[in-house]
Amino acid sequence: MAEGRVVYITEVPQSNEVKLFENEPDISTKQQVADLLGVTLKTIHREIQRGKLECFHVGTRVRITKIA
Repeated sequence: MAEGRVVYITEVPQSNEVKLFENEPDISTKQQVADLLGVTLKTIHREIQRGKLECFHVGTRVRITKIA
């Protein structure tokens, strides 16, 4: 069974630098978030179920917003 990856952010951008994920859309699909973070779709689904990743539903589809 494959284990998940741990991602560390070593440098936090200063206010005059480019913000993290600034060029990413404000609302994303589960697949877009998985690709962005380099994890599987199953990991994204599991984190939503655990309540660690907030999302909202549009019909039967799931959308995830980034926090500013």
